[in-house]
Formats: sequence, C-alpha cells, structure tokens
Amino acid sequence: MRLSDENLRGRTVISADGQVIGEVNALFLDSDAWRVESLQVSLNKDIADQLGAHRSTFHAGALEIPVRMIQSVGDTVVLSVPVDGLRAVLSCDDEEKPLHD
Repeated sequence: MRLSDENLRGRTVISADGQVIGEVNALFLDSDAWRVESLQVSLNKDIADQLGAHRSTFHAGALEIPVRMIQSVGDTVVLSVPVDGLRAVLSCDDEEKPLHD
C-alpha cells in the first residue's frame, strides 16, 4: 500500500492492547536513507495523562513513535506495543530530542 503524508495524517493510532491513543500528526523522514523514521502522534488526554506526557490546556500531548513499534497501517495505525510500552519512547524523547528540519 502506498500512502502520502496527507493520507496518513489524522488516522487513528491504536496500541497493541486495543486502546485508541491518538491521531497521526506528522511523519519524519531520515533524509539520508529516504525512509520514514517515526510518526508524531497527538495523544488523547487520558493517554497523555497515563503516560505523563507534557500537555497544556490548548495543546495535546504528542509522542514521536519509531516505525519499529508500528505493526500495521490501514484505516488505522496499529502499534506492536501496549500503552505501557510507550513509556520507553517518552523517556527517550525527554533525554534527547532529535532535530527535524
């Protein structure tokens, strides 16, 4: 299946344990390899609170999920990890924020 970034944005993201965690907000490419590196997901309020992700009244929490944690992409994006498995991604994001141009 071939998808554009426009088609992917706004798709629902579901964890391996069946919880809707949010929607795809953006995708990031490795410009050297020309491959999708990760998806930025705008988290639902409850999931952001459960993970301890930073959010504010006007901005949803967001999480950058590496493609290795994605099981499949169709009408929805299904992750290969449960919600609790995303804590590792959140702690990596806190330690080192990659630069995206």
